[in-house]
Amino acid sequence: RATTARLVVIGISNTINLPEKMSTRVQSRIGGDRCHFKSYNVQDTQTILKSRLGMLDDHPGHAVFEEDAIKFAARKTANLSGDIRKAFQMCKSAAEKVLEDYSTGKRKLTEGSRPLVKISDVQKGSRDMFTSIVHKAVSCSTSFEALLLISLGALKRTREDGSIFVKEILTKIESIADASGEPKYMNAHLSFEDVLRMANRLGEAGIIQLNIYS
Repeated sequence: RATTARLVVIGISNTINLPEKMSTRVQSRIGGDRCHFKSYNVQDTQTILKSRLGMLDDHPGHAVFEEDAIKFAARKTANLSGDIRKAFQMCKSAAEKVLEDYSTGKRKLTEGSRPLVKISDVQKGSRDMFTSIVHKAVSCSTSFEALLLISLGALKRTREDGSIFVKEILTKIESIADASGEPKYMNAHLSFEDVLRMANRLGEAGIIQLNIYS
C-alpha cells in the first residue's frame, strides 16, 4: 500500500480465500484488489487436451484417444470445476488402464491396429477417480464439514438450479445446530469466514463446486 514502494507481490491461488488464510499481520499489509479468473470451459479444455496429446491440426500424429473420449473429458471437467488438472488425471487414469489391459492380454490388437483409449475407458476412469476422491474426502471431513454437507443437501432439495450462497449455508447450519441440541454445535458460533473456509476445502477435494458471482 505504500505509494513509494518498488516491489509488487502478486499471489496466485486455486482457492478463493487466499488472503484469509494468511496471518492477520500479513493481511493488514496487503491490498484488497482481487482478480478472479474464469474456469476453463469445454472448448478451452478440449483444445488444451488435444494440444498435449498432439491431436491438433498443426501437430499430426497417431491419435491415442478417440475424439469422443476427449470431448467427454472436457465436458465432465468443465461441468464439475473447470480445473484442467482433473481432465489430465482423468485421461491419464484411462490411458494407464488401457495399457494395462493390452499388456496383460485382456484386450487384443488386430493386425495393423494400435491401442486406442475410447470414451467408455474415460467414463470408467472418471467414475473410479471421482468415487475414490469423494469417499476419501468425506471420510476425512471434520464434524463441522459434515454439518455443512448436511446443510447443503437440505438446501439443494428446495432449489431447481442447485445454486446456494454461503450466507444461506451459514443460516442453515445454525438452524440444524440449534435443532440438534448438541452443545458442541450450538456453542461453535461459526462465522461467514469459517463456512467459506470449509466450503473451499470441500471444493478443492471435488465434493462440491464453488462459483464466484460478481
